[in-house]
Amino acid sequence: MSWLERWRDQTATRVLPHRALRLRIPVTAVTIFAVSLGVVSVVAYSLLIRDAQQDLDVVIAREQNRFVTSISELLEESQRESPDLTDEEAVEAAVSRYLELNPGSEQYWTIVTLPDGRRLATDVGPSSLVASLREGAIPSSTPDTYETIDAGATIGEIRALTQTITVDGVDRGQLQILAPFEPERDEAREAALLVAGSTAIALLIGAALLAGSLWRALTPLVQLAATARSTQLRTLDQRVDVPDTRDEVGILAREFNTMLDRIDEAAKGQQRFMASIGHELRTPITIARGHLELLQTLGAGDGAALTEAVDIVRDELGRMGRLVEDLMAIARAEMEDFCRPRALDLVGWFEELELRLAATTLATGVRIEPPPPVVLQADPDRLAQAVLNLVSNARQHTPDGTIIRVFAEAGPPPSDPGQTSQVTPADGGHGQRGSDGPHADGSGATVRLHVVDDGPGIDPELQRTVFEPFVRASHAPTSTGLGLSVVTAVVEAHRGRVELASDSDGTRVTLVLPWTPDDPRDHELPDGPVVDADQEGTQPLPVADVPTLPTLRMRR
Repeated sequence: MSWLERWRDQTATRVLPHRALRLRIPVTAVTIFAVSLGVVSVVAYSLLIRDAQQDLDVVIAREQNRFVTSISELLEESQRESPDLTDEEAVEAAVSRYLELNPGSEQYWTIVTLPDGRRLATDVGPSSLVASLREGAIPSSTPDTYETIDAGATIGEIRALTQTITVDGVDRGQLQILAPFEPERDEAREAALLVAGSTAIALLIGAALLAGSLWRALTPLVQLAATARSTQLRTLDQRVDVPDTRDEVGILAREFNTMLDRIDEAAKGQQRFMASIGHELRTPITIARGHLELLQTLGAGDGAALTEAVDIVRDELGRMGRLVEDLMAIARAEMEDFCRPRALDLVGWFEELELRLAATTLATGVRIEPPPPVVLQADPDRLAQAVLNLVSNARQHTPDGTIIRVFAEAGPPPSDPGQTSQVTPADGGHGQRGSDGPHADGSGATVRLHVVDDGPGIDPELQRTVFEPFVRASHAPTSTGLGLSVVTAVVEAHRGRVELASDSDGTRVTLVLPWTPDDPRDHELPDGPVVDADQEGTQPLPVADVPTLPTLRMRR
């Protein structure tokens, strides 16, 4: 590997500072919150401006109503006291009297413009407005309308209301009520800035707390990545620190350690498995090599010794072949095409099994009992392989004269499932395969294939590991120790389970297979050619430890 490739590998597994989640998440959150708070501040400022404008309009409307009500009364009073006054003089006298009684307010300024251009105004008013407009022109506005007008840079915006004074249908003057709007705007601006400043401080504090929390929460992920990067099959002892939390990161760290434990156990199991294979192959290879060397030293006239040596070499090669075939069957158990279920007529399958068994040396003492007339989904070849392995195992490990029964049951699970014990292989390979099947938990209808013998039973210490690879009884040194492992692989490939019950009165091995009565698939014929049971040239089913099976197909 070149230095460029090594640099690419290192940079590909290294988190850049600006791409780290511990930085990106706080920055993203702060940005979103800042934009949101900015929008909120603008909306709040607009609402404050609207409220201030409405408050000024209420003040102006109150002054307008007071002026209209009071000027009517004062106009009548002036006309009663001085009947000789003209309308213009009476209006002027009434306005002057009103302004004397209502000197004004710092919030607004009341101005009355007479027809001759003279202006009468309250003595008190907003200082900025009075100082600028007392000697200057009064800004005009639309009559009978609340309006915001711009009075220049010095005064700013003014909220104004203009109304014509009419007496007997004749215009006798003009009323203007002016209120500066800039103070209200300044107050709204200060309030909005105060809100924005306080939220910005809160945002910075929240961002710091968020960054600290994320830094602590995501630190196990960095350790997890480093551990994953440095973990190799030779060094599976590293683990990540699990935080004392029950959040997703803590769960991920715990599950990662659990995964490493499983990988470590599987690697150790694989090492033990390979060591067992080497041990199992070493003995027959050594024996075969020794007898081949012996053949070189024997003379041509020693025919008996030659025949014996050849037979021994042939037996050892056959044992190695059976061992390799069993290993291939266990390895293929992980493949999808290891088991090819199809509609299997149990009655016809038992008849085929009896015919094949009769052609082997295992038939003595074996009773094949008629099964119930059911059809289930199963691979007939693999199922025959499993049953024959069980028969061969029972024959090999029981004394002569032992009766072996093979029979089947169909229906709901037994009322007392405690009579048998479920076997769960612990070899780390296919031990859990099929445990999540439709009826593997004991619920629903099943087909139960039993292989029962009345032999002396299995040693209780051996029962816990009898289905593991390379486990054999001490009195059966020629066995490969893989036949029952193949049985477990076949049954679990059917999403079933194996049950074992053994004592001094005999041994019962039960293959529990899921069965759905009236399954429409049961009426489908298998693809490909159909081998008839009586067809000439049909190969017999293999005996135990020979997993290579002929195709066993029936049509009933």
